[in-house]
Amino acid sequence: MNNKTVLAYSSLDMWFHKHMIHFVAFLTLSGLPILSDKFHFIAYGIGQSINFLAGDMNNERILASGISFLRVIHWLSAFTFTAIMIPFVISMTQKVLTLSIWPDKWGASAVFEGMGEMKKNYIDLEHAEFGKMNTGQKASAWLLVLCMVVIVISGYMLVFRSVLTHDFISIARGAHAISFIILSITLLIHIYFGTHPANKAAYKAMFKTGEMDEEYVKEHHALWYRKLQKL
Repeated sequence: MNNKTVLAYSSLDMWFHKHMIHFVAFLTLSGLPILSDKFHFIAYGIGQSINFLAGDMNNERILASGISFLRVIHWLSAFTFTAIMIPFVISMTQKVLTLSIWPDKWGASAVFEGMGEMKKNYIDLEHAEFGKMNTGQKASAWLLVLCMVVIVISGYMLVFRSVLTHDFISIARGAHAISFIILSITLLIHIYFGTHPANKAAYKAMFKTGEMDEEYVKEHHALWYRKLQKL
């Protein structure tokens, strides 16, 4: 019986992925009431607890207290998340040319071929010709990176908005909101496919072992397996 395994994710990959989930949750819950008044009920609920302890139950001040508290949480979460991103980004930069986010095949026809392989895997439930990541995963990875870059830059612009003009603040706020919406939709799709039964081995590798069975890789990630054999 062959028990050989293939390293799919490093300990840093696993660590960052797990904590990214925590920070995205904190940033989303704390940022939504700041971004839109449709989510003021979150700030109001928190403000009630704060103002109850302070003995001030004025409705306007309750909302202001909640917003102020969430803004502090949002900023602290953002600063901390940016800090833990640094070692991860450095690690990715050092091996950028070997990352799985690059296409296994180039050209427009390869994109349609990749989509056909995804249909075969997720809908027809047949074995597909995949690399380590399929076409959808590669596309979502690039979109996530782009959105994260825009969110970080626009977020810091808003933190230090006192040195910006009104026009730049408006641009930063719009960029922050739009990139957050795109990021949220992409993450929901990523979570759906990440927890899909067809990706059970990859899910286990990311959150538990970091490794995949070699026979599984050979069978379900043929392009990746052939690439590993050439190393």
